Amino acid sequence: MTIKIRLNQILFFLIFAAIFALSFAYVSQYFFGHQPCNLCLYQRKPFFLIIAICALTLAFFKSKKSKQIAILLSLLTLIINASIAVYHVGVEKKIFKISESCSSTHKEEYSSLKELETAIMTAPTARCDEPTFFFLGLSMAVWNIFYCLGLAIFVTFLYRAQKERRSI
Repeated sequence: MTIKIRLNQILFFLIFAAIFALSFAYVSQYFFGHQPCNLCLYQRKPFFLIIAICALTLAFFKSKKSKQIAILLSLLTLIINASIAVYHVGVEKKIFKISESCSSTHKEEYSSLKELETAIMTAPTARCDEPTFFFLGLSMAVWNIFYCLGLAIFVTFLYRAQKERRSI
């Protein structure tokens, strides 16, 4: 069985997959009240980058080589995202030490009530080491690892299938 895949289709698929992941995160946050921690927010940035890379390539760069580079950059971005998620899971499991930016308990001394109020208002609303949402017993950081790696494997399969067919 031969699969006829075009580079444009892979780029559109990557855009759709990134929008799906971001939609899930924002629906979880705004409709179900699951506040993201800083690491959760960091895991969203690669999806925005994938959308930007693929959309700009589709809009402005028409050559086969530029589309191939965009796909490879997107694959690298997925691997980076999975790496951030692995670190996040390590923080959740207390394998890695939590960073101060993920902690809502700062041990600084404040000289005025105004400084304390500012610190409270700018503190993250969720801790990175305490997941607020689980699905099938796994945190969203774990699911993000599976999603990014599965997506990377699938896109690699599509890319290789496209290369073997030599279609644009």
